[in-house]
Amino acid sequence: MLSIKPRLTAALAATAIALAGCASGPDIQADYDKSADFGKYRTYGFVAQAGTDSGDFRSLSTQMLQNAAARQMEQRGYSRAENPDLVINFKGKLEEKVDVESTPAPYYGPGWGYGGWYGAPYGGWGGTEVTTRRYNVGTLVIDVVDREKRQVVFQGAISGVVTKEMQQNREASINRAVEGIFMQYPFVAGQSAPVPLPEKK
Repeated sequence: MLSIKPRLTAALAATAIALAGCASGPDIQADYDKSADFGKYRTYGFVAQAGTDSGDFRSLSTQMLQNAAARQMEQRGYSRAENPDLVINFKGKLEEKVDVESTPAPYYGPGWGYGGWYGAPYGGWGGTEVTTRRYNVGTLVIDVVDREKRQVVFQGAISGVVTKEMQQNREASINRAVEGIFMQYPFVAGQSAPVPLPEKK
């Protein structure tokens, strides 16, 4: 099996893959090699060590990703093989983000209350209130590689906010994320011409 050294470390959190269904909607980007002859590709497999593996061990997330990607490839007519035309790699990362928002804080000076209604100064604005929000943003990248040429012919990425619910339902979230990326893969086995992609809503 072809081994491609992942550009991202294997220590990247597995929950980075749980992206689809994000509260704000995931961002999906994809592109393919316009010079590649997709008509010659009929079989697929996976890299020996994916970017989502942990050291020398295949992670549970990688197994879930492979199962999800296999379903997508087979729906498009590809067959899994020992020496495939295409190999698939996964990479992921999880980043903590911090949003800091400052707003004017109300200041109630002398005269607030009944006295304020009868000629004493009203309250005003004094200083600022700072609100901090921490959240995780995950990114999953799928590379589809021409095994013979060792060249990426399709790459798709999905990113978005990762919620606790998504982490608790990791497999379902992985399935949706992988499906979201493959919705941008415009080919079926043995066919050179791309098929129309569904319109984005």
